[in-house]
Amino acid sequence: MQRFLTLWLTLLAAGWLTRAAVSALLFERAGGGLAVLIEIFAVALLQAGLLTWATRPRAPRRTRPGAGQS
Repeated sequence: MQRFLTLWLTLLAAGWLTRAAVSALLFERAGGGLAVLIEIFAVALLQAGLLTWATRPRAPRRTRPGAGQS
């Protein structure tokens, strides 16, 4: 859970800063209202969830008792 929250907060901050910088440079404003905030939170949440799932530690493979013995 801690890894998920760390990823989410990192992606949230990066997404918000990127969106604000691009908006300020291209459109000469850095706003957007509630819809933009919800979008940033949702995208960061989905990315963090996918990264957490994709980078989870793999469980060791279980072998049958006596497997590999000749």
